[in-house]
Amino acid sequence: MALFMKRRRSFFLIISIFWCTLVSAQTVEEVVLLANKQFEQGDFAIAAKEYNRAYFFGFQRKDELSLQIARCYTELNQLELAVDFYNKAYQLSNSDSIKDEAILGNAYCQILQEKYVLSISELLYLSENATPLQQIQYHFLKGIAHYGMHDDSVAYFEFVQSLHLSSSDTINETLLKAEFGKVFRYHKRYNPQRTYVMSGILPGSGQLSVGAVKDGVNSMLLIGGLYLIALNVIQHYSFLDAAIALFPWVQRYYLSGMDKAKELAISKIESKRYESYLKIIELSVPENYK
Repeated sequence: MALFMKRRRSFFLIISIFWCTLVSAQTVEEVVLLANKQFEQGDFAIAAKEYNRAYFFGFQRKDELSLQIARCYTELNQLELAVDFYNKAYQLSNSDSIKDEAILGNAYCQILQEKYVLSISELLYLSENATPLQQIQYHFLKGIAHYGMHDDSVAYFEFVQSLHLSSSDTINETLLKAEFGKVFRYHKRYNPQRTYVMSGILPGSGQLSVGAVKDGVNSMLLIGGLYLIALNVIQHYSFLDAAIALFPWVQRYYLSGMDKAKELAISKIESKRYESYLKIIELSVPENYK
C-alpha cells in the first residue's frame, strides 16, 4: 500500500511538471493575449487570474504584467493586492513611464482607502519625464488628497493646474472657482464652536442655525418645559427644592443640546463639502478616469 501511494505521488508530480513546462513553453503569450481580451471586456477577475498565470510561468515583461494585474485588482476593489502589484511594477521596471503609471495607480488606491498622506507621499516620486496625461493625473490626485485633508487652498491650486494642463474650457475653471468659494465659506457659515455657544445662550438656536429645525424646536421645548416646572416648584416650595429636583435634568439636557448642536454643525459641513466634492470632480476629472 505504501509503495502504491509513493508511486501515485511520483506519477502526479511528473504530470504536474510536464504540464507546467508545456504551458510555460508554448502558451504563456497566448495566456497574456487571453487576459488582455478579458481586461478589455471588463472581466477583471478572469483577467487577473490569467495575468497571474502568465506571471507565474515566466512572462518576460513582468513589470508590464504587474501593472495590468494591479489595474485588475483596482477595478475589483481589492486595493491592498493592487498596491502590492503597483509596487512590484515600480521595482521591476527600468521604464520611467511604467514607474510613473505604478506611482499614480498606487496613489489612487491610497486615496480610495482615505490614506491621503500616503497618497501625497507616493506622488512625490513621479519622474520629471512624466507624460502630459500623467502630469494631469498627478495634479488631479493631489487635489483630491489635499481636499480630503481639508487643505482646501492647496487642493484648489492642484485642481486648477490639472485643468490648465488638460486645456479645459475656461468655463470649467470659472465654475471650479465658484465651487471652492462655497467650500471656503462652509466653516464660517456652520461654525461648530459658534453653534455650540449659541445653544448655550438660547437652547435650540444652534440647531436652528444649521437648518436642523426639528432638533432645535425639540431642544427649546424640552429645556423650556423644565424651566417652567422649576418655576412652579419654586412658587410652591422653594428655590432649593427646585434646584435639587430639577437641576441635574436641566444640566443634562442643556449640555447634551449644546453637544448635539456642535455635532450637527460638523455633520452639515461634511455634507456640504461632499456635495461640492462631487461637483469639483465632475469639473476636473481627466478623460482616462471617466
